[in-house]
Amino acid sequence: MSDLPRDWAALGARLDAWTPPQGVFEPAAAWTLKYARHALIPERDGAPGGGLAGALTVTQKPGADTVALRAVETVAAGFSAPTYAADMRCAADALLTPQSWTLGIRWLSGKQANLKPGELDQTRAGRVEGQEIVHKGARERRRPAPVRWTGFWNLFAALPRLPFEVSSALTFDLFEELDLHKPEQRLAYIGPQSVGLNGRTLVLHVFEQTGRGVLPWRWWLDAQHRVVLAAGGQRAYLLDTSANGGAA
Repeated sequence: MSDLPRDWAALGARLDAWTPPQGVFEPAAAWTLKYARHALIPERDGAPGGGLAGALTVTQKPGADTVALRAVETVAAGFSAPTYAADMRCAADALLTPQSWTLGIRWLSGKQANLKPGELDQTRAGRVEGQEIVHKGARERRRPAPVRWTGFWNLFAALPRLPFEVSSALTFDLFEELDLHKPEQRLAYIGPQSVGLNGRTLVLHVFEQTGRGVLPWRWWLDAQHRVVLAAGGQRAYLLDTSANGGAA
């Protein structure tokens, strides 16, 4: 039985070629982080299961009063593979709250899916207007804006800004794909943890996220504050360290 923490052990042999990130990372600067998306589906005997299931790239460009974020995520989903490309203008607050955004969804489908090229493609947009969130797609929808909220992709940029202190905690509502509402989230620092990988010991810092509509997530950050692993439910995002420590 592996003595790795559960989130890491679930990746099994996929960690054999993984190396820790190197180099300087400044959370508030301009950067790009690339992740491999993995499915976490254990075998019946409890052995690690699943496999590579897509990729995520998050790019941050700070401005004078706002932060520009771009997230591109490809999901391997059977015979079809959707790619989400979100461009967000965010407030420079602790949650990097989106203020306006566009979201394009493109589908790459094999012949087995029996779909015409572009048949499922979508373009969405949104903005904050006063105390409301305005969604624009096939039609316009409005809903009250929570007091504190953010998108899932934003957490990859917001978490690195938090100090490694027991007082570090965020409460907020979460919107997956900038639309699917998951209320009453809490994300808190739970301390450092040692992880032994490939002959070396890493000391990583763990934040745990709990809330309505989600299974617990754990966010593993290195000493430079970059997210190296985010794991929750049946998926995980592992930093791609093949180039420049995952940062560009």
